[in-house]
Amino acid sequence: MAIMFVRAQVISRGAGRSIVSAAAYRHRARMMDEQAGTSFSYRGGASELVHEELALPDQTSEWLRSAIDGRSVAAASEALWNAVDAFEKRADAQLARELIIALPEELTRAENIGLVREFVRDNLTSKGMVADWVYHDKDGNPHIHLMTTLRPLTEEGFGRKKVAVTGEDSAPLRVVTPDRPTGRIVYKLWAGDKETMKAWKVAWAETANRHLALAGHEIRLDGRSYAEQGLDGIAQRHLGPEKAALSR
Repeated sequence: MAIMFVRAQVISRGAGRSIVSAAAYRHRARMMDEQAGTSFSYRGGASELVHEELALPDQTSEWLRSAIDGRSVAAASEALWNAVDAFEKRADAQLARELIIALPEELTRAENIGLVREFVRDNLTSKGMVADWVYHDKDGNPHIHLMTTLRPLTEEGFGRKKVAVTGEDSAPLRVVTPDRPTGRIVYKLWAGDKETMKAWKVAWAETANRHLALAGHEIRLDGRSYAEQGLDGIAQRHLGPEKAALSR
């Protein structure tokens, strides 16, 4: 049955981890890490891959469109994450955010793909993010891995991770302090923070509920935390071996 399971994690560089390897694993494909000069292949699990997409914002830089034009989804993913990896210089740089989301078993594969597309469009690409997502289904456990960029696209690459908070007049908000009488500009993470994650969970539940209703199902999801619902923790079936593989 449909369960509310949305987990967010940040994929960082370090301890031998590779963002290209992470993408290859999720796409069940072979990819080359250009920075490390190493290839990774996870084609053995291809039977679990149901669908894959690389969703772009409307205002996508020409350099990225040129890099992925005419390529398969996996090859486009390889190009994107190699570009991200090349741009980030820190040894411990954060490279992507991933959402792991359980899909309603009541919906068909086509209906679930439509559900994910709507969620991605309304909450990610409309905000300027690139969304690289795959649909896995192993042993009747349908779910998606959705990797998003942490920086906005620019004409030559990527922008800053932190952007100024603006007011109704579109001017940057400032906090006046004794040592800064003109005010200190307030910044926020472009890709969102914990409150953004909460909002995405609620948005996922609302979008899923709409699609469940359209398909004639009465079951509904609740994107609020158990505390917000006034409930204790409720046992759910999670992703099992898939989660263990992610941890490794």
